[in-house]
Amino acid sequence: MVASRPAFIVIVALVLGASFAIPAEDVPETAYDESFDKAEYLPGTTTGQMKAGQAVKGTLVFDTQKRNVDFLQESGSPALSIKFDSIKTMTYERASKPRMAEAVLISPLFLLSSAKKHYLTIQYADESGVGKYAILHLHKKNAQQAVACAEAQTGKKVEQIAEK
Repeated sequence: MVASRPAFIVIVALVLGASFAIPAEDVPETAYDESFDKAEYLPGTTTGQMKAGQAVKGTLVFDTQKRNVDFLQESGSPALSIKFDSIKTMTYERASKPRMAEAVLISPLFLLSSAKKHYLTIQYADESGVGKYAILHLHKKNAQQAVACAEAQTGKKVEQIAEK
């Protein structure tokens, strides 16, 4: 006995669909996270000085499951973790400065261009309610995406400061 054509198509579709299905346990936990590599965390001091120490290189991660903004060092260990709810304000600034060293060492034509740096500053309150801030230097290739992601994930507007 030969199966009817529509029943055969349904059986083939079910078999093929089942073979291509991805089990839920194979999906990584970070599948819903947004991450931006080549970033730097600039640790501040309690007195407000920006240059407290060396910049920490790593990855900026917006974890939607934990509702955190995390900064992971290149080794993978967390250097900073901020809950979305504790963020008060966020500011994005694109600063530029003339390339003086390159102009002196290589060519005066470097004076015609300027180096641009992208900063995301997050003002937040820690667990005890004390106001703090985090300054993140973003890579030029993903700075705009990081700012858009910060607004979308946290639900807070990122204030943009005009270029200097």
